[in-house]
Amino acid sequence: MLRPTFAMNIPVTDCLSLLHRCSSLALATQSQALPGYPFVTVLPFALDAAHRPWLLMSELAEHCRNVRADGRVSVLLQQGGADVLQGERMTLVGDLQAMSPDADTLARLLRYCPAFADYLALGDFHFFCLQPKRLRFIGGFGRMGWVDASDWAVLPQLAAAQEQALLAALQPADATLQLLGLDVCGLDVLRDGVRQRLDFAAPANEATLLTTAQARLAAAA
Repeated sequence: MLRPTFAMNIPVTDCLSLLHRCSSLALATQSQALPGYPFVTVLPFALDAAHRPWLLMSELAEHCRNVRADGRVSVLLQQGGADVLQGERMTLVGDLQAMSPDADTLARLLRYCPAFADYLALGDFHFFCLQPKRLRFIGGFGRMGWVDASDWAVLPQLAAAQEQALLAALQPADATLQLLGLDVCGLDVLRDGVRQRLDFAAPANEATLLTTAQARLAAAA
């Protein structure tokens, strides 16, 4: 007997929270060596101000050759845990395109993933940016749904200079905590080598962003 289908409203902030908590993803590309079959690998990534994942790939890599031929990909993001079926995960479907980041975006990417600088020095690594189309979010057993990329594209973005000024104004009480990035939905930090997401209760506006971030940072200390 067929089970009834239903649509569940998934808050876009839940998707962004998981996206920002992860530092690596599983990338599925269209295999060129075995046409018709997906090819999956694991890569680190960093996010730009529009919450788009940027990947750094070697031209010698199988997945890079696949993407050069066909940019249609999907990526899986999941935080580790004892019971994967109860944990949050999502599959993001989109187009992975070779792109050169501008100076502000490059500075942000290197802040999130300093190891990128060493790979760039090798000469055959290039950036690719994922242009999302839709994602499938699963927040645990029985909680799942599709989200369109346009749902988070409408969120306000911080200009690089504005983000830098706000990060400079924040004073973490914990000296081991490193500030990575800030947006209207939360603050990304690095604690003991692990990326963490400090979510806001609700998206902040320009007038309340600094005080909201300060309060969230103090609560996490």
